Amino acid sequence: MPLPKKFWHSFEQGGRKDFLVLPDVTLSYDAAEQGIREWIAAFDAAGLVPGDRFVLRTNSDAIASVAFLAGLVDGIVPVLLEGSCPDPRLLSIISTVEPRLVVSDDALPDISAETVARIFKSPEQRGGLRGFLGQKKSLSLGLGDHAATRLPRLPVDDGLAYLLFTSGTTSAPCGVEVNRSNLAANLDTLTRLGDISAASRIFNDMILAHTDGLVQGPLLAAWNGAAVLRAGGFDVQRMEEWLSAIRQTRATHVLTVPTVWAMIDRYAAHDDYFDAPECTMLVTVAAKMSDDLWQQIETRFGRRLINHYGLTETVASALYSGDHPEMGEIRTIGRPIDCEARIADGLPEGELELRGDNIISGYWRNPERTQASFTKDGWFRTGDLARVRSSGSYEILGRLKTVIMSGGVLIRPDEIDEAMMRQTAVIESATVGVPDEMFGEIGMTAVVLSEPVGEMVLTEHLRALIEPRKVPKRIIAVDQIPRGLSGKFQLNALTELLIDASQALAETKGGDDLLATVLAIASKVFRTPAEQLSSRTTPDDVEGWDSFTQLNLVLSIEEHFDLRIPAARVSALQRLGDFADVLKDLK
Repeated sequence: MPLPKKFWHSFEQGGRKDFLVLPDVTLSYDAAEQGIREWIAAFDAAGLVPGDRFVLRTNSDAIASVAFLAGLVDGIVPVLLEGSCPDPRLLSIISTVEPRLVVSDDALPDISAETVARIFKSPEQRGGLRGFLGQKKSLSLGLGDHAATRLPRLPVDDGLAYLLFTSGTTSAPCGVEVNRSNLAANLDTLTRLGDISAASRIFNDMILAHTDGLVQGPLLAAWNGAAVLRAGGFDVQRMEEWLSAIRQTRATHVLTVPTVWAMIDRYAAHDDYFDAPECTMLVTVAAKMSDDLWQQIETRFGRRLINHYGLTETVASALYSGDHPEMGEIRTIGRPIDCEARIADGLPEGELELRGDNIISGYWRNPERTQASFTKDGWFRTGDLARVRSSGSYEILGRLKTVIMSGGVLIRPDEIDEAMMRQTAVIESATVGVPDEMFGEIGMTAVVLSEPVGEMVLTEHLRALIEPRKVPKRIIAVDQIPRGLSGKFQLNALTELLIDASQALAETKGGDDLLATVLAIASKVFRTPAEQLSSRTTPDDVEGWDSFTQLNLVLSIEEHFDLRIPAARVSALQRLGDFADVLKDLK
């Protein structure tokens, strides 16, 4: 059955079954079908025809899921962006894809008169956890259009399904072209390996504008007539509620990234979150999980853990490991399933290359990038350094490319450096990934300045141009960036320089005044002037305070005071004053 028809069949036959479960609303298959028809009406009103693109910038999980699927069944190519996507990047993507329709949660910058621009009338705000009882059963999807009376076009050819822009610079964004055959091939594999059926309830709270949140969430659910469960985004301060939602929503599968699994292992108060009989599989995706963490998760929670290795270019996953007859050895990235893998040039160690139906064939209007990413005989170059065991399982040894994988999010250093160079005082900028126990890697940027500029000023500059999670953890001014004879910066030397400088700057003053020390550390973590912080400061008061910087603050305070904050106390840290109170109790 062609991909669009199979998706549409699920919505026609799903009836009142759950499709998308959110903290404050449950969207049935019937309701989602109605929403798809509204989007088809919006496509018609804007004059879209098959193959045309539409860009959607939203924080609403419901809107993103339904709109994306409407494009897939109608032959319109969706380009989904996070609601936090800054205007400069949005404009660059619009220029690249030339959409006929652009829709956003909030105000749009000036765009071509040939493009229809719309703002949601009543956008659903991505909310926090308020429990999954008594949810609304319907949802205004913000368009206000009457549902289309025609059926979706349901194209049968192997055309472009969607574009994902998760890499590239602001001025030259790189769109990954995923065709319908690529998507169908990977969904079939994921369905078989995960034993996904119409009875499955997939807990996946990853970002929908990234491939693992999208493909292994609403798309995998709709492919099987299953339900996807989302809890408003992982937040270390609400970890217990987030974990409790897994049992409350009757999840059968739980998917997240190694960084979140590490936070769960370190700060979760209980061991029974996955004990319900229907919860049969835990999955880690997007980045390599350490051997110790893998063993700890399986031992502590008594559930098998499956590892997926893949990239946006493999749709979602390509190699798999875990306790499954088709998969590779535990604590490797596993074996290729329904595709092929090899080490470049037949060497014992080298670049991992992939080929198969789920592997894309190119990048949107970027023949140079496409040519550089594939071998002459058609294998995709992953940029990962690997070796293969005699069992056929592959191990990742490192990265050949300079991309940073931080907490499961792929970050291109050149995107950061390009944005940084737009600050008038910056002469040079170089960003690298530095190893980190919790996040895998974190970004650090070295800058050469023509005049003194504070780290907070540089941080605010970046926040206006790139997504918040791409902002490097530290921005450090240096006299010069180490370079070789070719003029290229020396990666190892720069990494060592930044690590040493960061450790030197971490010597925080504060004496015996615990609150003053907490405020000083928080100022550095959040890149916010210390005079703007107080004991009453909460995440609502600081733009850069999210679940990941909250964890950075906890880890920085633990390191400074050489202690461990008990897991039961972490979730209660709502104000900066709470940190000082905990320290008083522990010292």
